Order: sequence, then structure tokens, then C-alpha cells
Amino acid sequence: MTRSWQFEDLEFVVLWEQLAKDFLPEPFVFLSKTPLYYDYLREKRETAERLSGMRDGYFADVLKFVVNPDIRIVVNGWDGRDRERADGRIRMLAARKGGRGFLITQLPGETHSHGGGFTVSECDPLALPDVVVGALPTAEAGALGEIPLTAPAATCDEIDYDYGRSPVGVVSEERVGALSTRFLRTTPQVMGTIDVIQGESLFGPRGISRHRLEWRDLPDSGRYAIGHAAPWKAVSVDSARLISMINVRIADVIRVIKAERR
Repeated sequence: MTRSWQFEDLEFVVLWEQLAKDFLPEPFVFLSKTPLYYDYLREKRETAERLSGMRDGYFADVLKFVVNPDIRIVVNGWDGRDRERADGRIRMLAARKGGRGFLITQLPGETHSHGGGFTVSECDPLALPDVVVGALPTAEAGALGEIPLTAPAATCDEIDYDYGRSPVGVVSEERVGALSTRFLRTTPQVMGTIDVIQGESLFGPRGISRHRLEWRDLPDSGRYAIGHAAPWKAVSVDSARLISMINVRIADVIRVIKAERR
């Protein structure tokens, strides 16, 4: 990483809204502690005025890349034992555009619905998966190897991942083996999703290529990753293998981007 910036929650919200003309992207959250709406608007206005006096032209370019990336990686994690544990939240957005890469991390706040500020770091675009995995809690590769799983029900997309549930959990116990059932019933110490998403498509939102990985850190066992596509299975992963799985999905998105640009 070469350069980094730190912002309070409201500072980053103001900067983002000025450029993107939209609210914060997933997986970030913002909940103001100011109870009155007009007081909140005044705070935003004062924050914008203060930031304009210390504007960093280089960082303005950084935000432009992050708002309109070629590829973004969205990381949303939580404590599997207590989904509302504030310091168990993991929220990261990595963005890649051309020869530049950036990682935005939202620090935990006082509750799971609050943030504690943002860190924006510039990094090698080809090393984004390494940076993302390196920012996850440390875990050994799972001891159980590979575990086949039954595909989730068609309604699983309606599940709110932000509250710590997994589509893989929506399975029929009659259709899975004892090992798979035991795996799905084990409460992870940490779990989350990693989404690799095309920035934009010539075919609109429906044409955007996206791939999801889920990770689970099981007590006394280690880390497993689940690719949300057939064949459904949980595989034991160390950092190197998880990085490789993310890179495979980035390569898939790049192929789609190149095909659209022909």
C-alpha cells in the first residue's frame, strides 16, 4: 500500500454523496447520533464546508475510481455466535479500475448499526484479493477437507445476509449426509460473504456479472469457503487458497468486461 486516508463517518458520507450523488454503497452503514433532522443537515453542511477548506485533489481522484470501478469486492462479515456484536463486524469495499486499486474499511462502531470511521488505502490492483484476505481474522485451514452440500432452496436469495444467515443453511436434513448436517449446524466463530462484482455493464444492472463466496471459521476446525454455485460444497481454505478462489472470480468478471468491449 502506498497512501492512506482516515475519515470520521460523517466526513466520508459527505464526500461520497457529493461525488456519487447517492448514499453509501454496500456493505457500509451510517446511523447519525443526532436526533433532529435539521440539526443533522446543519452538521452535514458544516462538515462539507470544513472539508472543502482542506480538500485533497489526489483523494478526489481516488473517490472517482471507487465510485465507478471496473471491479469491486464487497466483504461483509460478522460474529457467528452473536450477529449484533459491534466489534465483530467486518465491512470492506475493494475497488479496481485500470492500473489502480483501493481498499475502504469501515471500522466497527458502538453498535452493529453504527460505524467507527473509515480508512481508505491505495494498493496494487492485482493484490486486492491478498489485501482483503489479509484483513480478515487469522484462521487455519479447516481440518475436514471438502464437504458436499445440498443446493439451497430457490428462495434463499431473500435471506438478509447482514444478519448473519447463510443460504447454505436452507437445506433439507433428509438430503444431506451426517457430516454435512454437522457442518451446517456448527456455529461459526466468524462468518461472512465476499462478493466479486462487475462495476457496470452495457446491458444495465441485469447484465452485471457477480460471484459470491462465503467463509466460515469453525471452532476447533478452521476456515472453510463455499462458492455460491454448483457444485455446492464447503472446502478447507488457508489464506492462499481463499485468495486463489477470489482471483478465479475476478478473472470471470474480466472475461465478461472484455467480451462487452469487443
